[in-house]
Amino acid sequence: MPDAGIEMERPHDAPELLRRLLALIDSVHQPQDLAAEQVMRFVRLPMERFADDSPKSRTLLTYGKLTHEWSYVLIWNVVDVTQLPSYGLMFQPISKNTPRPPMTSICQLDMAPFHDALLKMGYRHVGSTRRATLARQYLRGPVEVEIGIVGESSETLEKIRHDCIRRISIDFLERNIDRVAGQ
Repeated sequence: MPDAGIEMERPHDAPELLRRLLALIDSVHQPQDLAAEQVMRFVRLPMERFADDSPKSRTLLTYGKLTHEWSYVLIWNVVDVTQLPSYGLMFQPISKNTPRPPMTSICQLDMAPFHDALLKMGYRHVGSTRRATLARQYLRGPVEVEIGIVGESSETLEKIRHDCIRRISIDFLERNIDRVAGQ
C-alpha cells in the first residue's frame, strides 16, 4: 500500500515515533488530512490490511519492535458509524506472560513535552478520562487527540508519578465537522 514517493523508515526509538506522530497531529485539521496516504507520509511506515478483516474492511496497521521489552502497533481505520478516519498508537509489552515491564526505555519523550507541543499547535486540553489507563483529551476544531498515560514503573514514587505515553488516538468529533465545513 505504500506510495512509491514516500520513503519508509522504521523508527529508531519511541521518541522518534512520537515526534512523527506530533508532526501528523499538527497537520490534521479535517478528515481528509487523516487519509491513509497522508498518515504514511508523516509517520514514514507502511501499513497493510489487517489480515483477519474482510475484503471490504478499511483497517490498516503496522507494528514493530522498539526495545527488547516494548513494541508498537499503529492502526488506521474508518469508523463505521461516522465514516470518518481514525488513527492510533499503542505501546505493548513484548512478553504476554509477565507483568508490564518498566517504560523507562520508551519514556524519554513523556507527557509533559507532548502536552506543551499540543498546546503550541492550538489544541486545548479539555479533560481527563479513564479507560484502560488514565487519559488526557485535547481538541482543535473537529480533531480530538486522546493520550493514554501510565506511570513509568512501580520502582519509586517518582517513577510511579512520571507520566509516560502508553497510547494515542486521533479522531474527529462529528458534531464539530459541520462547523468547520461551514466556515
